[in-house]
Amino acid sequence: MDKLCRIITKVRKDNNLGYDDITVRWISGHNGVEGNEHADKEAKEAAKGPRSNSARRKLPVYLHTGILPTSTSTIKQAQKSQSKDRWSQLWSLSPRHALASTYQAMLPSSAF
Repeated sequence: MDKLCRIITKVRKDNNLGYDDITVRWISGHNGVEGNEHADKEAKEAAKGPRSNSARRKLPVYLHTGILPTSTSTIKQAQKSQSKDRWSQLWSLSPRHALASTYQAMLPSSAF
């Protein structure tokens, strides 16, 4: 999403466009929109691993080396997941965990 915003900003500046001159619309990936089914198929194939990906020489120059650019939301999501996993690990080692576990069995719902 960050990259999309940067591209839109560049297009606006390069073409002297206002905010109302560009419209971005969400299109469902599985509504029979021409090209979407093919894009989904290609994405799934690429996700299978390195052998299913394009040769480096066929990629845009900025993708020839290093890892793919990552969006801010992806970084935040990964950090949140790592923090939760780390907290769970530390909590399971805590002496309070054993005590709290005995109370959980007495609670009326497992949602607490």
